[in-house]
Amino acid sequence: MFDPGFEELQGKLREIMEEATSLATGVRAWLLLSKEGLPIASAVPDGLEEAEIAAMSASILGVADLAAERMEQGTLEEILITNKNGLIIMKGVGEKAILVLAARKDMKTGLLVYAAKTATEKIAPLL
Repeated sequence: MFDPGFEELQGKLREIMEEATSLATGVRAWLLLSKEGLPIASAVPDGLEEAEIAAMSASILGVADLAAERMEQGTLEEILITNKNGLIIMKGVGEKAILVLAARKDMKTGLLVYAAKTATEKIAPLL
């Protein structure tokens, strides 16, 4: 049977993300995943495979975290990926999760970073 507490958590997470993405109207997709790469909650367009994105994001963040550590740069805070069609930010949510936001290319980078920071600060105490 499905845990009612998990459904309540899902609702709270969606509310937080709706608020964060309403501030940053260029966000096309978001995904909250465990550090192990398992999806927790998301809003991704049809055609994107949630589990695949989650696994790749966890791998990218894990390798980048190791690189930062080896180069004595301290704890990794976030990764910003720019590409032809947009921006992707990956940000740790406490010790347990990762938030991934994908945005249109014309979105202001600072606004994307702000949306991710705001959301992670609200989500972290819930996990």
